[in-house]
Amino acid sequence: MFSATHLLVSRSQQTPVHLIPSPSGFFLVTENEWQQETPPAFSLHSKRGFFCHGIPVIGYSLEPVNTQYNKAESIPTAICS
Repeated sequence: MFSATHLLVSRSQQTPVHLIPSPSGFFLVTENEWQQETPPAFSLHSKRGFFCHGIPVIGYSLEPVNTQYNKAESIPTAICS
């Protein structure tokens, strides 16, 4: 069962994500990726920041999920290309 730990925040979206430790930092797994068992698009490297499909991206941050987080109120999943 997917359980969001943080929100991936961009200028226009907030996407619920679950952080999974990796050797270089964390993978940021969305609910769709979790359900479809696909590799996560986003990762967070401890010293190099956010990446999408291995490409550095700017303008993203993480916020802890409010304990009152309601899945029905979530904004559509962030998509990078």
